[in-house]
Amino acid sequence: MKLPSLNKREKIVVVSGIFVLLLLLVWFVLLTPYFNSVNRLERKISSQQNGLDKALLMHAEINALRHQLSKANTTSKRKKRPLFSQIENLAEQTGVRDQLLSMRPQPAVVQGKYKQQLVDIRFKQITLSQLVRLLHAVEYRSAGVQVKTMRIKPRFEDHSLLDVNMVLMLLEKL
Repeated sequence: MKLPSLNKREKIVVVSGIFVLLLLLVWFVLLTPYFNSVNRLERKISSQQNGLDKALLMHAEINALRHQLSKANTTSKRKKRPLFSQIENLAEQTGVRDQLLSMRPQPAVVQGKYKQQLVDIRFKQITLSQLVRLLHAVEYRSAGVQVKTMRIKPRFEDHSLLDVNMVLMLLEKL
């Protein structure tokens, strides 16, 4: 079987058709997968960059916490007083000693290299300003003492007075 000979116009149409088919083949077989993989890799790079940024922020936070812990350890070595007496002293300094209903030390808990001391304290008929002064003193005057839990209830007869139960905690390095 012999193919008929084509005139010049038909040859141009056939060659241009083959050229278009080759372009489509190159586009769909080579270029489209290439562009898809480049986009996927760019998205992956940006997500990895976000993860790296978060890791750097967490590293900075960890370093700050380590610095605070070492600072607390050095100050607690200087002030080697029991937590119970520190809290009693803070209550006296802030003027809430009269409202102090009870203070009960809890058994110390050892976690790794640290010993956790807990004291459960209760106040009756304390004002909000007195509570704020006490919390400020715990935060800034005591060496490493933290509020672990706190429950505040307004008094039924006078809503300006509060009943407060809180557990204060001190971590010491062994």
